Amino acid sequence: MLKEPCRPGVFRIILALSLSAAFAPATARAEKPDDLHIPQGRRVNFNHVMTDGGGYRWDIQYYGNVGQGTNNAYSSGLYSQVNGSNIRSNGSGWANAAGDEIEIGPYTRNNLRCYRRIKVYKDMALARWIDIFENPTGSDISVQVQIYTSVNYGIARTITSTGGAVFGEKDWAFITQPQGNRGTPSLLHIVSSKKAKFRPTVRIQGNQIYVQYQLKVPAGKTVALCYFESQNRSVSDLEKLMKSFRGHKLLKDLSRAMRKLLVNFPTTSGYADVELERLESGDLITMRNGDPISGKIMNASFEIDGFYGPLALPSGEVIGMAAGRNSEDSVLAVLRDGQVAFGKIKGKLIIEKIGGKLQIPFSDIRQWSYRISKDKPEDVPFTGPFLVLRTGDRLAFDPDSAKFRFFTRNGEVPLDPADLLQIRMDNPSNAMHRAVFLNGSTLSGFLRPERINVKLKLGGKRLEVSRDMISSIRFAMEDKPDDTLTRIILSNGDELFGRIGEKVMRVRTDYGEMGIRIGSIRTMTFSRTHLGRTAMQLWDGSVLRGQVRREDLTFEILPGPTLKLYTGQIVSVVRSQSLPPEELVKQAEKLIPRLGAESFKDRQEATEGLLKLGPAILPILEKFKKTDDPEVRQRIGDIIEKLRRQKSVPTGAPGPAGVFPGGRIQLNGFRR
Repeated sequence: MLKEPCRPGVFRIILALSLSAAFAPATARAEKPDDLHIPQGRRVNFNHVMTDGGGYRWDIQYYGNVGQGTNNAYSSGLYSQVNGSNIRSNGSGWANAAGDEIEIGPYTRNNLRCYRRIKVYKDMALARWIDIFENPTGSDISVQVQIYTSVNYGIARTITSTGGAVFGEKDWAFITQPQGNRGTPSLLHIVSSKKAKFRPTVRIQGNQIYVQYQLKVPAGKTVALCYFESQNRSVSDLEKLMKSFRGHKLLKDLSRAMRKLLVNFPTTSGYADVELERLESGDLITMRNGDPISGKIMNASFEIDGFYGPLALPSGEVIGMAAGRNSEDSVLAVLRDGQVAFGKIKGKLIIEKIGGKLQIPFSDIRQWSYRISKDKPEDVPFTGPFLVLRTGDRLAFDPDSAKFRFFTRNGEVPLDPADLLQIRMDNPSNAMHRAVFLNGSTLSGFLRPERINVKLKLGGKRLEVSRDMISSIRFAMEDKPDDTLTRIILSNGDELFGRIGEKVMRVRTDYGEMGIRIGSIRTMTFSRTHLGRTAMQLWDGSVLRGQVRREDLTFEILPGPTLKLYTGQIVSVVRSQSLPPEELVKQAEKLIPRLGAESFKDRQEATEGLLKLGPAILPILEKFKKTDDPEVRQRIGDIIEKLRRQKSVPTGAPGPAGVFPGGRIQLNGFRR
């Protein structure tokens, strides 16, 4: 069983909801919004050696990598390479007060500021890496991040999290066992969480391990990658650790701001500020003074008086409760189906212990929870949709009972709950609301009616509530981004993902009018001062400047409604799959099947032929990455990697002035 860094056997439920400060749970941590780094205190030089709780050695070097580990387990490992360049320190790093975590950085690569945090757990045989990528620019940046490891004695056997010998799409961790019997530890590599949708590809060649992430860092944003590594001479112990691994337990020392950035280790269900600690061994009560009390909770039910009236909660439906801050007898009750009920609670908590029973006023309790069991599991399911209220309530309702209308600057837009992640009520005055779609699109508008009337699942009651009381309306647990969709940014900050309806874009340039096929456009950047004036980058890197001959564009959010977008509202268009001419597409699609040919010669000729076609065929190769043939999949991955390295066409959108990242000169300004 995995031990927790601070308290053995403790699990934490995290449920998302946006609470006002007045109703924040008493268990919330006080953190800075930008608490992403270790405070720069004690300076450390390299090599910096730390020892984990299993007695294994982690000698951290200049690049934040491991030098040799225990008994030469590594021949340098855990390098983080951004488009082939190692993240490195500026000569030294810094350590936290506990001495179990260090950080290096910043290192600038591809316009990203990169940091590495390395923690070695003192109570178990485990180490953790977090790579932080800050994008200070005004354009999205896409890079390949590769975690490169070389082991000292070659790899005799690989065991993946699904029990296979080759890392596949459903895997999230793998074990490598060294050749020979020299007392050298085997290694466990945990490269994503079990539930993460964002996962790497893994390639093992000889004694080298390549873990590759295709990372996108949005303009002005920060994202982070996390991975764990364990040394152990017993493969059996590593298998047990892999089977029982609970990443969220090992990340709770991080700030919420940091946890939210981890793209391959999502640590919340998407709703969350109610935190309940839970045990596998029994029920847990934590007093307001911090004292823990264990025992069996005996209450048959709980009575809560919310703003919608009294509510009786059977004990079988309750996971636990956290104290509210506005009064001593208010609680946030977390239910088994993911709902949260806020209100004043009556009675006392009855606890059975050896020798008798305790009856504790709820006003003396900070939080309490039932033990983890089959009926009350660790993970809270999504059973929405939910109304998330500013009181802290998260109430499931029947979507057929609600009548929502959404008005935007493009007119009334129909909203299908099946297409939505949530509707965010951005401020108490409801001056503007945002519909967030499953594919990540955000659309500003105004939700009506002013009073929302729904049928609740709790007791079958009807609830009529002012929009001012609603923080958000949640329709799904998590989004479903699609990197193949076209992205449009509007002047009000809306971001839309979908498909342009028109097939051809007519542009009047200074040198003549042209009809540009939509499929060949990579990016369009629109002038903020001359409506309809655009700088258009094509699939081959060419840039055309001119006046768009249309006043609006048809754009379909996928899945979602179809909009008519006035071109004066559009800031930029980015198409992820701009295609070369049809002849080049045909050549590539003819060669790709030959990557799996019986003859090695045919496979090599096909590989060389695709490489000769150049980076223009990258969008075509991306479509074939998930083929079932492992030989074809690996060769396509190798070709993509090589083409990206030689790629000279800039990835950013052309701006109104300046220079492309690759050094290609643009003409200054938008010419009339």
